[in-house]
Amino acid sequence: MDPEDLLVEHGSAFDRLADAFSSSDIFNRWHGTELVRWESDLLQQFSERLRGQKFLYRGFVRHTRDPSLILLTPSPWLLEGEFVFFEREQTIPEDGAYIEVTGKRIAAPSVLQQSNTVLRAIAAESYQSLNLDFASQIAPPLSLKELSNMLFERVGIAEASKRVFARLFVSSPPFQDAIGGLTTGIQAIASMTDVRRFLSFIRHILPPSMRTRTISVKDVRGMKIRTPRMLRIDIGSLSKARLETICIQRKDSSGFKEVSVGTLTEAETAALPDVPLALASEDFWIETRNPKELRLPILKSAITYQLLTPIVSQRSIDSSTKHVLSRLETLQESFDLGETALARGNVLDADALGRPLSTLKIARSNARAAWNEKVTVTDIKHAWDRILEPALKEFIEISEIKRTSEADWGKGSRIDKFNTKVLKAIRTLDTGKRGYLGPTLDEIAQEAGVENYVAAETLTRMKDSGVLYEPRPGHYRLV
Repeated sequence: MDPEDLLVEHGSAFDRLADAFSSSDIFNRWHGTELVRWESDLLQQFSERLRGQKFLYRGFVRHTRDPSLILLTPSPWLLEGEFVFFEREQTIPEDGAYIEVTGKRIAAPSVLQQSNTVLRAIAAESYQSLNLDFASQIAPPLSLKELSNMLFERVGIAEASKRVFARLFVSSPPFQDAIGGLTTGIQAIASMTDVRRFLSFIRHILPPSMRTRTISVKDVRGMKIRTPRMLRIDIGSLSKARLETICIQRKDSSGFKEVSVGTLTEAETAALPDVPLALASEDFWIETRNPKELRLPILKSAITYQLLTPIVSQRSIDSSTKHVLSRLETLQESFDLGETALARGNVLDADALGRPLSTLKIARSNARAAWNEKVTVTDIKHAWDRILEPALKEFIEISEIKRTSEADWGKGSRIDKFNTKVLKAIRTLDTGKRGYLGPTLDEIAQEAGVENYVAAETLTRMKDSGVLYEPRPGHYRLV
């Protein structure tokens, strides 16, 4: 899709989130069309001449390596602005604070003494911290549906899975001492090549600063400034140790406040993420496109979502946790899972920081996407009932099909060529008893809920692959 078409389809008269095509990085975007509207408003309020050589600046504090200097930026997502010099006896404001400072322009004394370099700065005569009510002053970004439509226009994937991946860009605020973000893992009976293409597509939408695992340093007029550790999105194959740190310990070694993860998982890591997704072969496909075309509009939405931290009461958390734990026990019984399924880091993970926290993270991500400031008990229960529980059920079913198929036919068998519904149906119908003729085409199609020709095509592929045979014409059994 051309950039002009993106503007027509996804633009807004109130907040132009898709008004330019750009692949620039997040912290060095140009002023102008690359700024989201709320950044443009903050930029207009950034500086004001009071009288003579005295100025007033309003912006966000970024600490430098020089203890007497800060960088004041108009947006928390920009590393450009004005340097402010503080005398030794003055208190330096906290990193990330939104402040108002007054003073005159000078050459920063510390820089001049150390390197004989003239660096323009504002000598802070006084400053005060300001409160900024983002939620009431800023127009909402793209809705979850709009974001999903933009992301997956050329990707065939179940709608529920689309919305989960779209939530990675919405992310979720930190809760208690745990990092924020949302993690999802893919267990697939789809082509691994296609899945990797899909993950590569998602990853390359992101600017480098949002997908780096380390803190980067930018040069701002000769001063080295660390980029803020706000949101990181990790897309690709992650090691078990890294997944355990993020999904179980709820920490990030690099110190980011929010870490969203989308990863292809193996059997030993599949249950770790907040939302384990199952991709079936018949539901999944991806067309090639240039992911950088989507970078700017999605980036603008992602950084806008970060401004909202939906609140939730402890009473709501306690009530919804009881609901989640009850449903976890029901799932355990319905799938005849052992007690270990409820243990920390396993598929149902009944720990308070396990699936209950995953449900809360989804609910807070939903609230952000809807631009709501509060999360209710109903919101959390809906996150479980409509998102996490259906995902877990499908994940368990697909994982079992994949496990038994690989056990029977070998790990390298191309089960991605088979329709998942048909494969599941014949495994259900084939009793395995000696002398049994096997189910018919009609019985398999009815059990799978597909047309006869779909079932026939899959059965032919299975027979050609040597995993199926016909003891009598029209009857099918697994090898």
